[in-house]
Amino acid sequence: MNKLVITLASASIFVVGCASTSGVMEMADGSYIISAKAAPIRGGTSGANSIAFEEAQKFCATANGRAVIVNQQERDVYQGGSTAVVNQSGGFGSGGFAAGGAASIRFRCVK
Repeated sequence: MNKLVITLASASIFVVGCASTSGVMEMADGSYIISAKAAPIRGGTSGANSIAFEEAQKFCATANGRAVIVNQQERDVYQGGSTAVVNQSGGFGSGGFAAGGAASIRFRCVK
């Protein structure tokens, strides 16, 4: 039972830690910007967009408003990796790429 709890807790920390945001920053023209990154397991580019938009909505909700996107940029971030599988016949190695993502959203809060 304890091993299961530790394994599940470790896995949830790993998944939660695979995304980050810059926090909301105010621009000179009264708009705001936020950037987010997400690993492939968190949805890559589309995950980064979702995370940034959710944070923008939360930010605007504190002023009883909602976020309206003014401009948006996104890009894939490719991460290389390699794996090795050992079976009864010996070993097999392979490499691969997984696309994480980054997104920046410029927005305004409207009521």
